[in-house]
Amino acid sequence: MPSPYGMTVGGLLNRDLIQPIKRFATTNPLDAAAIATMPVPIVGDVTGLLADANMYYNEPEERTLVNAGLSSLAILPFVPSVAAVRAAKKYGGDPRLIKNPAVIREEMAQKNPTFGFGGQIGNLVHRPLDEMQSTFVPTPGGLLAPKVTTAEDLAAGGDNVLINLVGDKTRAGGVVTEIGNNKLETPVDMQGGFQYGQSRAQMDDESMWASAGGIPQGIQNQIDEAGREADNVYLSYVSMGGASDAVSHHMADALLEQIKVGKITKKAKKAFDSHLRNIKIKNDKTNKIEQPLKDWPGLDSPNISEYVAALPQGPTGVFTKAMDKRSWMDMGFPDVAETRLAITDPELLGLPSGYGGQFIGRGRVGSAVEGAPSYQHKTYPNTIKGDYVGGLAEPLPRQVMFPDFHQARRAAGKAVVPDDRAFNIGAPQVQKLDQEWLDGVMQYYDDLEAGIFD
Repeated sequence: MPSPYGMTVGGLLNRDLIQPIKRFATTNPLDAAAIATMPVPIVGDVTGLLADANMYYNEPEERTLVNAGLSSLAILPFVPSVAAVRAAKKYGGDPRLIKNPAVIREEMAQKNPTFGFGGQIGNLVHRPLDEMQSTFVPTPGGLLAPKVTTAEDLAAGGDNVLINLVGDKTRAGGVVTEIGNNKLETPVDMQGGFQYGQSRAQMDDESMWASAGGIPQGIQNQIDEAGREADNVYLSYVSMGGASDAVSHHMADALLEQIKVGKITKKAKKAFDSHLRNIKIKNDKTNKIEQPLKDWPGLDSPNISEYVAALPQGPTGVFTKAMDKRSWMDMGFPDVAETRLAITDPELLGLPSGYGGQFIGRGRVGSAVEGAPSYQHKTYPNTIKGDYVGGLAEPLPRQVMFPDFHQARRAAGKAVVPDDRAFNIGAPQVQKLDQEWLDGVMQYYDDLEAGIFD
């Protein structure tokens, strides 16, 4: 049975799905056993220690105090051994940073919220997901029909490159009309998100991506530069963390609409208003302490919606994050976790930060950035032009989709943990889609099917 994700040349179409497991197990028997038994307490621990011992014997350079400490920690249930961690270093770092999204979604559905959802829907999650309620009404014709493309398609047809589009997980193509027990007076228009390039933005203006400030021009500059040599310049959505929507109008509007119809006392509102006005944060650029909402007009102000709509992203995030506390929820304020679940695209729920390929477009070399599109995103007003290509059937982790970025950081001796932030706030990456890249993608799909990342 061939992989559904597309295959490289050289007989890959004839491979059975079990071949990757056999190949890995044959060349790395103890490492394979360690990974396979990781979820099994005691058995996995002992197997992991044996794998570590084998590694230390054959590779003396790995006999470090840090590794020895990690090996001792591997005695604890659910902590992978050093050898298991090391088995996937080809993906640019600690393999525990690569997860199977399907497994995460299943765990989120099954576990008590006190276990924690890794920040997927907020810091305060006090009840199971199936007890959270919301209503999303799709807009007829609001999204282009989805297309499926493959890694092989992207690498074919010449010298092609891929540029990242980092974005939040909000949904598109409809409106949220209800959250919890609150029927919203004004439904929240959901603009995306990864499907922005399939929405009216693409249909009306041929826009593929939107952002604020000079970011769109920076992306267009990369398209123009790469297009001097590349035959096709593709751009792919790459997910940010679960709470990245905190700076968007989707979250702010959804919270305000619930407050309008919620049962919150005037005393509680005044307390929250005072709290917002007195929040102090450090400006990273000026190194000064500021009060970004010191002129907050108050939740009962007749122009509160207009005020919030005009806020820059930073102060918007201050407002939405301030409400994510149990003390405010106990006073009747909206449940931020439930709100985030309502505005998050179900396809992206549980997806770790740094997974991409759900939306792929083709950039236009020499195109001008649009500052006044007819269909304007309320949070991100400036757009770049492009064409909707499709999406991968299975998303790719950043380490696989943009391997050059991670290899360069490892070569420079930079730590693995800051990779996510460096990727999200740095200049767009330009990845060559050559045979080496395609082989790496297909190897990842093999490993995913083999259960390496479950």
